[in-house]
Amino acid sequence: MTSRRILQRVVCLAAVLLQPGLPAAVHATDVVHFDSAVLPPSSPQAGQAGASGNAVALERGFPLWGHLSRPEGTGPFPAIVLMHGCNGIHTSHARWASMLNEVGYLTLILDSFRPRSVFSVCGTVVGAVSPAVRALDAYGALDYLQGLSFVDPDRIAVMGWSHGGVSALAAVSKFGIALRFPWRFKAAIAFYPYCISDRSFDLPILILIGEADDWTPVGLCRQLHSKSLKGGNMVELVTYPGAHHAFDATDLQHGFSVMGADGRRHWLQYNEDAYEDAVERVESFAAENLSGP
Repeated sequence: MTSRRILQRVVCLAAVLLQPGLPAAVHATDVVHFDSAVLPPSSPQAGQAGASGNAVALERGFPLWGHLSRPEGTGPFPAIVLMHGCNGIHTSHARWASMLNEVGYLTLILDSFRPRSVFSVCGTVVGAVSPAVRALDAYGALDYLQGLSFVDPDRIAVMGWSHGGVSALAAVSKFGIALRFPWRFKAAIAFYPYCISDRSFDLPILILIGEADDWTPVGLCRQLHSKSLKGGNMVELVTYPGAHHAFDATDLQHGFSVMGADGRRHWLQYNEDAYEDAVERVESFAAENLSGP
């Protein structure tokens, strides 16, 4: 896909946001290009290279693009990397970006799929773009944002939905790839992720999930939260009675089912009460954890 076609896609998303009942303010969006991160050498690898007098050669990351939009003003702004779900970027992500811009955050909707000619991984077990791969994409986006003069490099969070939520949590897991990078996210937000209960974190985490979600079980997130309390980790879990997967997608008023990798169909539907509460909680969480010095 060419940059011109991507820009046309962004314009279409902006047009959707201008429908009656949706936020009227749409911020200018630029298509930006950067590479996914490459894991730095481990300590043993670096030690072996040093002993032999050779430097460890790093390959270039995968070329990616994203949709960057910024608030009014000159900055430097706090920023949030937005990671889409298993079916790619949708209008709900642009809507979240617009709302976050309104309250002072620069946003980067990271596209992990189209640059790789992938459209969906909803029906695959791992797929061409795994959460581990997408975690490296997140660090590439972080590195890119930290190099912008109008972004505060110390106030950047990552926020993901479903597959993107799993990827966001993988990126910031205490004993995961975060150990290998000198640059770090400040906080993470995950909407209805598949929670891996033995993960731990050393930065603030907000998880929002519906109790009627039949795709990513709320029970696993409760286990993760329970273990985090015992381990002193900073995980906040919010569950919504009666809410399904994709409860924040306002265009899914009537809901529909999607085939998952487990061979079963899963229900997706908007829930107004859950959505409105999630907006308030995300804004409050971001204000608390991305505030200035």
